[in-house]
Amino acid sequence: MTDDDRSGKALGAGRRRKGRRETSGASMFVERGSTGTSDTRPLPPALQPLDRSGGATEVVHVEAFEASDVRPWRFHNRAGSGMDDASLDALAASIRRDGQQQLGLARRLPPGDAHKVEVIFGVRRLEACRRAGVRWRAEVREAGFSDSQCAALMHGENEWTEGVSYLENALQWKAMLDAGVFESQSALAEEIGCHRARVSRALKTASVLFGEAWIERLARPVMHEFAGRAADRLAEACADERRRAKAVPRAERLDPGDVAADRLYQRLFAEPDRPERREPVFVRWKGRAGSGVVAARIDRDDAGNWSVKVRAHEQSPEQQAELAEHVEAVLAAETEAAAGIRLGRRLAATLTPEAAKDSDRAWLEGCVWSAARASGLKWDRWRCAAVADVLRRQPEGWELAVVQAVAGSDSEAGGQFGTVGE
Repeated sequence: MTDDDRSGKALGAGRRRKGRRETSGASMFVERGSTGTSDTRPLPPALQPLDRSGGATEVVHVEAFEASDVRPWRFHNRAGSGMDDASLDALAASIRRDGQQQLGLARRLPPGDAHKVEVIFGVRRLEACRRAGVRWRAEVREAGFSDSQCAALMHGENEWTEGVSYLENALQWKAMLDAGVFESQSALAEEIGCHRARVSRALKTASVLFGEAWIERLARPVMHEFAGRAADRLAEACADERRRAKAVPRAERLDPGDVAADRLYQRLFAEPDRPERREPVFVRWKGRAGSGVVAARIDRDDAGNWSVKVRAHEQSPEQQAELAEHVEAVLAAETEAAAGIRLGRRLAATLTPEAAKDSDRAWLEGCVWSAARASGLKWDRWRCAAVADVLRRQPEGWELAVVQAVAGSDSEAGGQFGTVGE
């Protein structure tokens, strides 16, 4: 988003700023140069204030400063957000081309200070103006303008411009509370127009992440990248003594700035994945054996899980058939306990009561043998003949005949595999 794009949005916040003087008449601004001369001109349309009622308007006092005459306010909260070279160079190019379309806010410093003003908001614009080689333009408040008033204006401005991060705001709020700018969190929240719970949560998170050196060294370099929820989650984990004990040694192995904000929790607190050890059951190479691209592979891991990876478009029909045989062998071994169920389903799916009664005995025995083999059962011809005889006679109906056939004449008859054919 360019300086131009943000000017319209920021204007809404600017119209709500406290402490501006209202008077009747046309909107004017005064721009003073380094020589002390002033030039009174109409306010540009993009910066026209809101006409509230009866012709009453705001008067904005604007001055232009060399970047060397300006220093940051001690409570400014832009520690990194939007301050990267690419973002600043883009803003500088916009200002060089179109001028500074959005004013900063400055507070005058007392006589004798090395600088003329301190920037309350507009730090990005100040740096961009320095890079563009032009003077920085800002609305100027006098030295008596309080820190609490400055905080309210800065918070409102940053809600509209390129955002200051959750932790940058939290550190600023903590610094102002520590310095006595606000008596309490409630007073701070009321002044800046923020919900007290949000202030309280942000301060608690900041106190954890910046309260101990082991986590501060990793969080501070990337604090401008943190979203609120990510920062809160990290702080909650750091506050847990048991989890912190495991995270500290991991933190010592990391270098500041090397881990992005959205990856820091994972690196410190996620349980490490146990490396999988896979044993190849079958491998076919595309090229010469033992080299080239793997065209088909069946693996089994320590937990007994298995996987098949195949480049189907690179398999000949013969190779596909061989792979299917290996897959069937693995399936039979892995589902051995359910072999009877699989056989019953196969028989129910491939035979009908009529076909079993009317077919040739040898053919029916062959069907039983084939289905048993496909199900992982190595039955001999006598077992297959006994099962075929039960299927042919069906003394108590077809479904029960299948159940009895699979159970075998020397096994318990009954619903070993539930309802057949479902």
